[in-house]
Amino acid sequence: MNRRDFTRLSAAGVWAWPAFHALAENLDYPWNLGIITDQVDLDLNRVLSSFYTKYHLRWAEIRYLKLNDAKSYVYVDATQTQLKQVKRRLDDAGVKLSVLDTAVYKITLPGSIPVGETPAYVDPEQSQFGRQMDDLKRAAEAAHALGAERVRIFTFRRVADPAAIFDRVVEQLQKAIDAARQYDITLLVENEYDCNIGTGSEIARLFKAIPDRRLMHNWDPCNVYEMGERPFPDAWNQLDHGRIGHIHLKDAKGQEWKPIGAGELDFAGQFQALKRMKYAGTLSVETRYKNPRQDLYASSVESMNGLMSVLKKI
Repeated sequence: MNRRDFTRLSAAGVWAWPAFHALAENLDYPWNLGIITDQVDLDLNRVLSSFYTKYHLRWAEIRYLKLNDAKSYVYVDATQTQLKQVKRRLDDAGVKLSVLDTAVYKITLPGSIPVGETPAYVDPEQSQFGRQMDDLKRAAEAAHALGAERVRIFTFRRVADPAAIFDRVVEQLQKAIDAARQYDITLLVENEYDCNIGTGSEIARLFKAIPDRRLMHNWDPCNVYEMGERPFPDAWNQLDHGRIGHIHLKDAKGQEWKPIGAGELDFAGQFQALKRMKYAGTLSVETRYKNPRQDLYASSVESMNGLMSVLKKI
């Protein structure tokens, strides 16, 4: 979201014009801001025509959409015709796809036992594991159809001692990188609190082990917080900032999700650091928080307004 986009936000009534104009003049972040669309509504038309016009957003991260009157994981369920329709909606709204979300490698690594599971938890035919490369190919085709080349992946469901299977995780990621090169996509691996790469030190170790820039980092500071670490500056200072290709924004306090700015994450410090490093990549709000009415749209408005308030302070 550039300075012009920030200026146009005044029409949404977030702040009075004089204060907002002063903010717009002082912001020089070349950030490309969006939201994971299903955090607002499964109806992409509503998201683009209402929420996106309210905040003048120009980027979208897509995971689930309402297709054929059902909640659908786009990279798995969307037909080519539906992908063309989604692309047309994005184009008509002047919005670009930042990342196509997938659940690739958000499964059990064969031979491992995820935290909270019993040894009896097995997939005898390894059916999920066996189709991961097919799922990645499908994701690549869907991403290209939607005008993007970045696909989010994970690092298998977290075990009690992730270090014990680190080499196996790296081996599987290398296979995914080979496929990504073939399909001409870039992989964004998210640090996920219920997967094997979650803490600052685990992230740092992974990117030292895999220098190939076909694998980039989807930095999620709140996921680090969920693991008991301070995202900024503690975990942040361990990261290879040059490998950050995308960022998720959500907030929490204790065990509860919060609107951005109402939790315990130091977003002001994080954004100041992004400014210093001249970060020019994409960011997506991932609301997660739900208000007492469980209203997704209203909850995302609260979170986006909270983000704007944080930006105002810096």
